[in-house]
Amino acid sequence: MGLAVGYYYGAKAGRERYQQMDHYLAQMRASDAYQDLRSRLDGVVDQSVGRARNAINDVAFGGHSPSSTSGPTPFDYTGDPTLN
Repeated sequence: MGLAVGYYYGAKAGRERYQQMDHYLAQMRASDAYQDLRSRLDGVVDQSVGRARNAINDVAFGGHSPSSTSGPTPFDYTGDPTLN
């Protein structure tokens, strides 16, 4: 619904208004404040993804990498109906 309303009003505004908004967004993206915020957010996202991967690895594989073959997995999957 929101996309439809946005599309309608965007189309109604016309090409000139689109170019004006695009110009303002380009100026904002080129600013040092935006670049600094973007790099900080990228760092936060990278850390969050790493923590999520570690948490999933700990739960699903007992802290072992799923591709490691250096020992048996800590879980016995024999007879598990979800693996059929």
